[in-house]
Amino acid sequence: LGGNVEFLVSGGGSLSKNLADLFNGMGIPIYEGYGLTEAAPVVTTNPTEDLRTGTLGPPMPGIDIRIDESQVSDEQFDEADGEVGELLVKGPNITEGYWKMPEKTEEAFTPDGYFKTGDIVERVEDDYLVYHDRLKNLLVLDTGKNVAPDPIEDEFSTSSRVDQVMAMGDDEKFISALVVPNFDAIERWAQNRNIDLPATKEAVCRDERVREWVDEDVQLVNRNLEKHETIKQFELVPEEWTPENNMLTPSLKKKRRNIKAEFADKVEKIYGGSEQAAAD
Repeated sequence: LGGNVEFLVSGGGSLSKNLADLFNGMGIPIYEGYGLTEAAPVVTTNPTEDLRTGTLGPPMPGIDIRIDESQVSDEQFDEADGEVGELLVKGPNITEGYWKMPEKTEEAFTPDGYFKTGDIVERVEDDYLVYHDRLKNLLVLDTGKNVAPDPIEDEFSTSSRVDQVMAMGDDEKFISALVVPNFDAIERWAQNRNIDLPATKEAVCRDERVREWVDEDVQLVNRNLEKHETIKQFELVPEEWTPENNMLTPSLKKKRRNIKAEFADKVEKIYGGSEQAAAD
């Protein structure tokens, strides 16, 4: 990075603690924060004098936050170390509402004027916040277990074998994933072992040797997850998710519905016989 970079700032999406620790260990601290357009946009940030990787930092001066615990399950509450729920925010930086959209404005605020962010966070020591997931992204298994996909996906941030991953499982018996493998890494791996791979990415994704190689990283991630969060099945897909193919937003967040629709055959392969898949 040229030797002149003192630190980096992250706030566009969730940041893996392992990745932040890696950069910090190289002498390039990443100060993670949290915000949204309606808050103009900063709500919290890690202070330079007390960086705590894996957190969003405490609220900025003058910003009042509240945690709505009614939006999470008893199980999520029991698993958290601190207060957990939807983040509510009030302060001089918060919008007064949406332009000419009174109904949406009313839905976005509590009766006493707190803005509903739609994000699940945990309040830990010294008012630092830990991000869990978007409220609307929570996966609810048919067993009633709630699973946040973002932390699972973040576990792959340092994987050299996986480029992109999306956890699934809403209304299903188990968690699964669609995985875009690192095709450059696959090619190097195959060359080093004198393995002849198929000519197309589609065929590579069906190659059992490649699946086993990627599965090694999936199992490493599973070691860090609770039993109900572990990825029981996954399918490799050949196409990278980008804003251009409408599978990512311009800010690079996953359009989960679009990704599932594009690879509906893969989803069906995973869950078409979910009883047997879960047993496997």
